Amino acid sequence: MDNIDNKVDDIHKYLFRCKQLATLLPSETFIRQQMPPKPAVFHGRDDIVKEIVQLLLEEETSRVCILGPGGMGKTSTSLAVVESPLLRERFPPANCVWVPCIEATSATVLLEIMYIQLQVPIDNQVTLEKIISELDSSKDPRLILFDNFETPWNAPGERVSDILRKLAELRHIAIFITMRGANPPCHNVIKWESMNMQPTDEEACLRIYHDNNPDSKDDPDVPRLLAVLGHMPFAVTLMANLGMDGKSTAQELLDAWLESGPDILSDGFKPEQSMNRSISLSVESNLVKRNPNATALLAILSLLPAGTTKENLRWWAPALKTSMIPSAIATLLRAAVLVENKQQTPDSPVFFVVPVVQSFMQQHDQEQHPRIPEEVRNQIQSACCRYVLDHACRPHDLQFSVKSKALAAEDTNIQSILFGSPTLQHTILTDRTMEALIAFSWHRCDIKPSVEIANHVVTAANASGVERYKASAVWCLGKTYDRIGDHRHSYDRLLEAYQLFNILPSDVESQRLGGQCGIELASVARSTLQDKGKAVSLARDVEMKCAALSDNVIHGRSLNVLGTALTEAGQLQEALVHLDRARAMLRAVGDTPNFANAYRLTARVHYKARRLPEALDAVQEAWKLIQSSAIANQHISLEFGKILFSANRDTEAWEYIELALMTASSIGNRHDVAKALEYMGYGYLRRGDYQNAYGAYEAAAEKYPGTVSVSGEERCKENMARIKQKQANADADIGLYRHGYDVDQSLFYPPLQESSENDPISDS
Repeated sequence: MDNIDNKVDDIHKYLFRCKQLATLLPSETFIRQQMPPKPAVFHGRDDIVKEIVQLLLEEETSRVCILGPGGMGKTSTSLAVVESPLLRERFPPANCVWVPCIEATSATVLLEIMYIQLQVPIDNQVTLEKIISELDSSKDPRLILFDNFETPWNAPGERVSDILRKLAELRHIAIFITMRGANPPCHNVIKWESMNMQPTDEEACLRIYHDNNPDSKDDPDVPRLLAVLGHMPFAVTLMANLGMDGKSTAQELLDAWLESGPDILSDGFKPEQSMNRSISLSVESNLVKRNPNATALLAILSLLPAGTTKENLRWWAPALKTSMIPSAIATLLRAAVLVENKQQTPDSPVFFVVPVVQSFMQQHDQEQHPRIPEEVRNQIQSACCRYVLDHACRPHDLQFSVKSKALAAEDTNIQSILFGSPTLQHTILTDRTMEALIAFSWHRCDIKPSVEIANHVVTAANASGVERYKASAVWCLGKTYDRIGDHRHSYDRLLEAYQLFNILPSDVESQRLGGQCGIELASVARSTLQDKGKAVSLARDVEMKCAALSDNVIHGRSLNVLGTALTEAGQLQEALVHLDRARAMLRAVGDTPNFANAYRLTARVHYKARRLPEALDAVQEAWKLIQSSAIANQHISLEFGKILFSANRDTEAWEYIELALMTASSIGNRHDVAKALEYMGYGYLRRGDYQNAYGAYEAAAEKYPGTVSVSGEERCKENMARIKQKQANADADIGLYRHGYDVDQSLFYPPLQESSENDPISDS
């Protein structure tokens, strides 16, 4: 029935055109549609306009095609090109022909429109030969601008191709085309200068928005609104006008968009200014409708905000046959609803649906005929859970590097489906969904900690009513706090999780998870609890439970924590005994990250015992191991830098401290960022560089609040005050505080002037 409707519609349009042509005879009564002016507000395309003008001025490059999705400003840019003074010198207005093709649903209708626009005299029949003859009757340079050429190009048959090829043979005729698509028409025959229109940058979009809505210039939420619109000029213009007419703030418009999508830019607008109409011309075109696989793929990709690679479509679209995917992609690219991004992964480009089309597809206003069927949404959620669980792993896993990168590549999509999907909020939390949520939360904890994500999983686990999920989710939240340096919240959550695990049924899996949670708790306790004896007691209790598991990975990690607690309590000799056992176990099972950590902790024991050569040997072994595993570890970098400063190897120390700062910053660990900055302050003091030392201490003092360090901020501020005294009186004998973990707690007296790297500075 849809096909019959389309055919009847085509016949109706054709008969209407025939009637229109009949009323226009003779040719003197033809009405030519005037070329519209470029928009009054037009920003962000100046470079493209200049480039196209230069191309059209040269006969060799006078075949230009602008490609891209609807709403990117292709028509506006083409009109700006035509109005360029340079172009008008070669092509006066009388020699520029505007051919609007949006209603040219066939080659016949296209010819009729060309007849009208070119003012070719009509006798009994409209033919291409008469148009060619008319254009060739004069050799004066002429420019034909075909706007929205995708309509005739995507029509069935080859006649449109014949029309274009014949026109291209006329060298004095410049051809300028705008169309939705990925490739120019007849690209294998005609040599096109083509360019894909990208979204405008934020600065240009802000100018467009503010020029159309002057009241918005002080609205802080405008940039967020523009980002949601994908910086699409047409959508930005419509939204600015809506804000102006409705006296709405950007936040109000953003809320409306998130609820109703492009509908807010369609209701009450003129048809040609409707956002839904612009999108429908692509999404609901006959080109897409003729390919059921393209329709299915469009629905799937509309649920993936970051898009995905062709390789990963096998995960997201398992119901689509692999052999059908290339044709589906080709159809969507040709319809310009799909964009190919080769910038980040040139060997494996990412395909994604532009944001406004995603929003259009996801709206639920059509309950009877939703644009994305409910079964597709359920399939995507199921595929997402499978993808997460198949790639779930922890740092000790030999495949951690590969699997974590695979999860990171789909991070935005996973978050959207598991944490932001409207359907998930009304879906029963199955075991598979909960396991995927917890696995992804651990992935983010290890790679890029997010308290928001971890808290969301705790909420979901509580809603599930399953105690094991509650314990695992709270454990991950506690570890996430630890990763960002918030040890107080970390201790509270880990203690809660440890207690939850202890009341679970005593099956092997629960005991293993409880033991690992206990390790995290004891690790945080040694730097959180004031009573070091209590921290040691907790570490011993955890080690005993882990020893009973017959799992050398877990037991070895518990020995690391016990050795650390003993070190903090000053029981150095016993600490070394347990750390030696930990290294032996972890080496045997191939757990490189924790094996390296055992060496780092051993280096700390030797450092506290003032055995500097042994400390250097141990931390160097830790660094070698962590390099081989390709896992960034700011703790080892900091330890190495600290020991190298004490060994008067300042140049090397700086390298490791800077690396630690970069790693800690990337994961958002405020405590370790503060420690690294404080060490930098100390390093500058060793050079006699008081100005930079002051800046480093000031930055560290800003980071310490809210971390486990109770004296870090005070120590840095005291040093800042002493630096000011030293700068005011260079002869004053003023000492400064060393870092809290430095083995020598006496005041440090830096040199009066900055020393050269070839002149080692004494710590005395």
